[in-house]
Amino acid sequence: MTGLARQIGDWTLGDQLGRGGNATVWRASRPGDDQDVALKVLNTTKADREPYRRFTREIRFLQEHQEAPGVLPLIDANLPEAPTRTNPAWLAMPVAVPIARALEGRALPDVVQAMTAIARTLASLEGDWGIAHRDIKPSNLYEYQGKWSIGDFGLIALPDADTLTAQGRQVGPAHYTAYEMILDPTSADPHLADVYSLGKTIWVLATGQAWPPEGHQPADSRGFQVGDFRPHPYASVLDREIDLMTRLHPEDRPSKAQVAKDLAAWGELAGAPVVLDISAAQAQLRLKLKSAIAEQDTREQQKELAYAAVRRLQDLTAPLNASLKELYPRALVDSQSDKMTQNLLTADRRYHHDLLFRWQRCTFLAPFERVASTSLRMSRALELYDDGKLYLLLMVHVGPEGTMGSYFDSQIEIRSAPVGSVEQEKMLEDGVRDLADALRAAIDVFVENQPETG
Repeated sequence: MTGLARQIGDWTLGDQLGRGGNATVWRASRPGDDQDVALKVLNTTKADREPYRRFTREIRFLQEHQEAPGVLPLIDANLPEAPTRTNPAWLAMPVAVPIARALEGRALPDVVQAMTAIARTLASLEGDWGIAHRDIKPSNLYEYQGKWSIGDFGLIALPDADTLTAQGRQVGPAHYTAYEMILDPTSADPHLADVYSLGKTIWVLATGQAWPPEGHQPADSRGFQVGDFRPHPYASVLDREIDLMTRLHPEDRPSKAQVAKDLAAWGELAGAPVVLDISAAQAQLRLKLKSAIAEQDTREQQKELAYAAVRRLQDLTAPLNASLKELYPRALVDSQSDKMTQNLLTADRRYHHDLLFRWQRCTFLAPFERVASTSLRMSRALELYDDGKLYLLLMVHVGPEGTMGSYFDSQIEIRSAPVGSVEQEKMLEDGVRDLADALRAAIDVFVENQPETG
């Protein structure tokens, strides 16, 4: 714009604030006004064209709804019957903070609170006057005087108003437009299209991304969930709302009023958790069950020690397993389901104590899967009883599979020690040493009894 054209009416133009296909927005001021305005100047000078008619509709709407909460107010406007380049159509609005800038760096509950206010405004415009915005995107949403507001009503749909959109022409913001508004905007439900665009807008503001993904956004889309960008305990709940809002079929989307309720409910979810003060009852219960709780605590501690003993036994027998794998690569290591092991490797039940924990494994070599073929088993088990004793059970067996016969059988003497003790460590080391000795002899028997196959 040249120096001569920097005056429009009473307004002196300053910096350019934005530019679209049909209008340019300038910061402007005039004598007697304390605050600058955003002056939206229509580019076209043809009063019979769609952009001018839409601009007229926008100004009329703002003039008639000056008191509507959540709508950026109109300060002044000019609608000449015969616009020219020196006397264009324009409207003046307050200079407000774009919502993306206002929410930058703020927590997810703040974003949802802002979008709750926007959703309520959209629901009110629909419920009170049947108006749809049809151009919902972050750049048309603002913070003004501490409130969240909607601007740019150039694409609004009014009940019983003439259709201004040419057949087959897309209506709505790129990346935020519902598919039905691309296919046939004249027959599409503009209110459900607003819901779609609002869902995309929520995602962009919640994640801080520049653009939303195209199309429907399922709640379980890996890499595109709100929590992937802004972790929050209830981020997945917001993902489900966006999922519903961006459904491809309009009838599957919630209404604007329901979206406003859902977002408000999300804010309540994200508040302080429910706290139940049980301190008095806890003290009383612990006093009554003192001995029982102490016994239970002891049992849990003993089980944890038994799990540690299992890990230690696995470490000690790892070289034996590796040797058996080297002997026969198809050896089945650490089977839990070997029936013979389950039947034979069981501690003497004369201990008169309750079994708290049992672990059992078997490494199994069987080159031929048929009855009477020679197999080798290296089995081990740990049993913990309620007296705190841990029992070690070890066995090496070579014999014909599926029969009661045996070529070699060594059930190593059962050992026991207090669980978690140093004595237990020595028990495990001594037991594995005896197991290795038995295994050396068993391997020779196993190899000797294999048939010649040529």
